[in-house]
Amino acid sequence: MLGIRVKDAAPVPHDHNLHRLDRRRFLQLGALATAGAAVAGLAGCAPTSTKAQPTESTPLTIGYVPIACSAPIAIADALGLFEKHGANVVLKKFSGWADLWTAYATEQLDVAHMLSPMTVAIDAGVTNAARPTELSFTQNTNGQAITLASKHYGSVTSVEDFKGMVLGIPFEYSVHALLLRDYLAANGVDPIADVELRLLRPADMVAQLSVEGIDGFIGPEPFNERAIQNGSGKIWLQTKQLWDKHPCCSVAMAKEWKAEHGDTAQAVVAALEEAADILSTPAQFASSARTLGQEKYLNQPAELLEGPFSGVYQDWHGNTHTDLDRMSFGDPTDPAAIVWMATQMARWGLGGETLTMDDSSIIAAARSVLAPGLALSGEHLSINGVDFDPFAPTRGYDHMDSVIFR
Repeated sequence: MLGIRVKDAAPVPHDHNLHRLDRRRFLQLGALATAGAAVAGLAGCAPTSTKAQPTESTPLTIGYVPIACSAPIAIADALGLFEKHGANVVLKKFSGWADLWTAYATEQLDVAHMLSPMTVAIDAGVTNAARPTELSFTQNTNGQAITLASKHYGSVTSVEDFKGMVLGIPFEYSVHALLLRDYLAANGVDPIADVELRLLRPADMVAQLSVEGIDGFIGPEPFNERAIQNGSGKIWLQTKQLWDKHPCCSVAMAKEWKAEHGDTAQAVVAALEEAADILSTPAQFASSARTLGQEKYLNQPAELLEGPFSGVYQDWHGNTHTDLDRMSFGDPTDPAAIVWMATQMARWGLGGETLTMDDSSIIAAARSVLAPGLALSGEHLSINGVDFDPFAPTRGYDHMDSVIFR
């Protein structure tokens, strides 16, 4: 049993009652231990022998969660870039990460939009779900934020004031959850004993904030912007202020599928690269926001996406800033960043018996998901003010209180 206190969200009225009940049942045995057990049960009965393989006439289904981070996938579809590069692709939308994780683990999907740490988790088999997986494309860097309820404005002046709060996270194997824990611990707040972390689908974060079910969340766009728009929240800080150029979302491919469909895999990546170039072009910001706002993609007002793309945002005090690196798309995958994520999974007890605080196992787990030819260099990272050496990933954490290690 994991020693991490993560609770399911209190119900918020919406039209997906059946999904909410299923998800509550999925999580009721406790955080990611439940996710692993549920996926394992599904994997045991998955009809893998009858799964159709993509061919020229059978499209490849790419699963995604409708957040701004998935923009390269959506733009590549909308502009016909997959077809242009020779891939027959259809998209399938998932409301949250638990559902997508299950679909991928049970081989209903071979290619999926994933939070980057998910690739390490499922490739290493840190829960009972395991599937050899490659992180084939980094969709975005930066672009996330910690948003707190507006009622806390004036009373919260430092991270120490987070003590006692309920904070939403989108998934345990997310850079959000890992970076938030590290941020809290680096500032003297125990992310296990001093706060409650609550798993929430991104679409439910603002609703929970509005009804005071949570005190804040760390999450993707356009939900931070939506909280500002409806008055329920304010951005405490951009996650790039904790770790500039941090990866967030990726496109993952099952290794056995890629081995059999190398041309299609290459075409998918080429289409995503072209889409990322478009998303990085200022003259295309407005049209990209309109395209992504469509119901079949993100189903969000275009104006909520223009800020993240252009870099404009309001800080905790309501001041407007323009940061052209607020969110970027298609940056090269950073091997050192994947090592850091693997380290944090081990640090917080999310690695089970597979991924522990051991340098060699951490580095091996990170290397396993990297695309061929992508090597780990010795370049250090600066995260929450701490120097991180990817060749000595556990160094620097031995001074932490033992309660941090689960």
